[in-house]
Amino acid sequence: MAKQKNLYANDKWFEFSRRVRLRDGNKCLKCHGSPPGVVLQVHHELYMPNKNPWEYALSDCTTLCKGCHAREHGHVEPNSGWLLISIDDLGGLIGTCERVGCGKGIRYEHLTYHPGWGYKKVGSTCIEHLTQKDKNLSEKILACYENISSFVHGSIWHKGKTKSDKPYVGAQHGHDLIRIYGQDGGYAFQVALKEKGRKFHHFKDVVRAPKKTLDEVKELAYITLKGLTTEDEEEKSMLRSLYRSIKQTT
Repeated sequence: MAKQKNLYANDKWFEFSRRVRLRDGNKCLKCHGSPPGVVLQVHHELYMPNKNPWEYALSDCTTLCKGCHAREHGHVEPNSGWLLISIDDLGGLIGTCERVGCGKGIRYEHLTYHPGWGYKKVGSTCIEHLTQKDKNLSEKILACYENISSFVHGSIWHKGKTKSDKPYVGAQHGHDLIRIYGQDGGYAFQVALKEKGRKFHHFKDVVRAPKKTLDEVKELAYITLKGLTTEDEEEKSMLRSLYRSIKQTT
């Protein structure tokens, strides 16, 4: 445990977490709180054995405030994810709300269940709070992070050479291709779109990504590919913003 804590005192972790917070606009993605009102922390959405905290892709992590981070790890009663089981009219204020920090008398007793916290009986006000979706959570951006992370870690990356004998690592997404050239500190990438009704791919310009890790270049390449193929203008705008954010966090 002590060794694990020491990892988070490492300069590499400070730098990595700074870049995650910068990408997320220095605010909690769950409650939108920002300093000095809240303390921001970086949360890993997944953990991999034998990997230091700073050796992940940016899309594997999100910025949360201290309170939302604690809820994410089950240390604090969560504000969402509760299932309403039943409602009982007690006929008067004879019940007690069991939500942490409430304890008010209640007439309408809502039996709720959370997979990590079990059953609770709460009142009408608190049931709205416990069962509401995370309205402040940008579902699209978090889904995007998850998709990027899945592509970076879940795709089959192979080694190859171009017709001009230039080495690359590549992966396929649907019918389209991504190629990454170079090495640490000097990567570049290229995407190739499959033309509808045609056998060949249309290779786009080579984009340089200096001072980026391989995982970060994979992220940038995926975002570029999605931006070129999606027809959703809102998604295009979100991807452009995310691309700029990752490109600028050096």
